[in-house]
Amino acid sequence: MIPVRRRLIGSSLALIALAASVPGVTSAQARAVRIGVLTARLPSFYLPAALKRLGELGHVEGKTMHVEYRSAQGVAGKFPALARELIQAKCDLIFALGPEQAARALIDAKSSIPIVILAVDYDPVKAGIVANLARPGGNLTGMYFSQPTLAAKRLQLMREMVPGVQRVLVLADRFTNEQLDAVRQAADQLRVEIVIETFPALPYDMDAAFAKGREAGVHAMIPLASPALADRRTSVAELALKHRLPSAGPSTPYAEAGYLFSYGVKPDKAFVRGGDIAASILKGQKPGDIAIEQPTEFEFVVNMKAAKALGITIPQSIKVRADRVIN
Repeated sequence: MIPVRRRLIGSSLALIALAASVPGVTSAQARAVRIGVLTARLPSFYLPAALKRLGELGHVEGKTMHVEYRSAQGVAGKFPALARELIQAKCDLIFALGPEQAARALIDAKSSIPIVILAVDYDPVKAGIVANLARPGGNLTGMYFSQPTLAAKRLQLMREMVPGVQRVLVLADRFTNEQLDAVRQAADQLRVEIVIETFPALPYDMDAAFAKGREAGVHAMIPLASPALADRRTSVAELALKHRLPSAGPSTPYAEAGYLFSYGVKPDKAFVRGGDIAASILKGQKPGDIAIEQPTEFEFVVNMKAAKALGITIPQSIKVRADRVIN
């Protein structure tokens, strides 16, 4: 008779061998990987596509992957402590979502854990996060899209859709510095006056912001891309309609919430690559050898319901350019 202990050891070895023989499953996946998520706000527009892709590649949340979520709840000062928590949790990889402060907190903690950034509102090179996009070096790579460029494009589209717009209310906070600089430059080029309402800390007083806009005689409203402003997109859309202001959002969920239009990356497609990048790292590839990628697909969505409520006639030239029209 084979001793029980020997049978158990033999069974364990057989299971490991079986896991290694399954396509797409490596010995590293014989245990559940631990993924950290450091973000300004949950839920995130950017994370679901990346996690879904990881699941398709064998890292399934709750089964072969455990996810440690840490949200700063819109308060930038919380990032350093949350970064330390994820490092102490011994994560195999950490996603740094959204603003520069998330990535900066992890870098300042001087951990060797791989970091995958999904960067919004900052240029990783300009911010000094990496030396260059092609070969970032160190333990960091990921995705980056130029939200400042897109913010300026939305101001331009607003002028095309509503030619009478001469003065625009811009909602900003501490996560939107680079976007604000880009919008200022675009406003100068378009000869549009902007009225800036910057929220220093939570809670954001939207009623006061719109009152400021009304006193200044604004003709439209544009919120910059921020996790805290994204949370309020529905209530802000309602306020914009109440004040008869056409509004432009940074991604499709804004147009779906009632904004006149949105223009930005497709989160469900763009950040699939974030999952691919993370999977490559979990297989052993060095983050610093993986180029930081930029999305190439953008979506322009026009909300005809909002246009009708505002009494705005959308030019046919705009409709044919839209990727999607909400009727």
